[in-house]
Amino acid sequence: MGRNQLAEIDPNTDRVIGRYPLPGCRESHGLLIDSEHRLAFAACEENAKLAVFDLEAKKMTAIHSVGADPDVLAFDGGLGRLYVSAESGIISIFDERGRNLEKIGEGFFAANAHSVAVDSRTHRVYLPLQNVGGKAVLRIAAPADKETK
Repeated sequence: MGRNQLAEIDPNTDRVIGRYPLPGCRESHGLLIDSEHRLAFAACEENAKLAVFDLEAKKMTAIHSVGADPDVLAFDGGLGRLYVSAESGIISIFDERGRNLEKIGEGFFAANAHSVAVDSRTHRVYLPLQNVGGKAVLRIAAPADKETK
């Protein structure tokens, strides 16, 4: 976080063995790894971007616009769908197309909707909200398109 790079850590020694830049990403924050496709996704908090990093080639391959102050990432492996929640309340949704992402939706969900979780079995998306009429609320969404790839 804050270095705008991805660090590779040897799990046997717990030491950093490589650092890779994320050009165009300012204040990298949230990180999600799609181990099946060997991709990493980093939310760039300061400039509202999402960096795509190829773990095999060890380089960034794409950068996408997302809502202001992106925070938490969630991945539905069954649908190949990535959710990016932002402190601005914007949720950005991407589908994995091979080793690339395609934005399929984006919009305002709720104030401070910056946490998200997904169940890859049911495809339900969970969005906890800290203040809806003075109470904490959990919103649950199920996509209309439940077909797996």
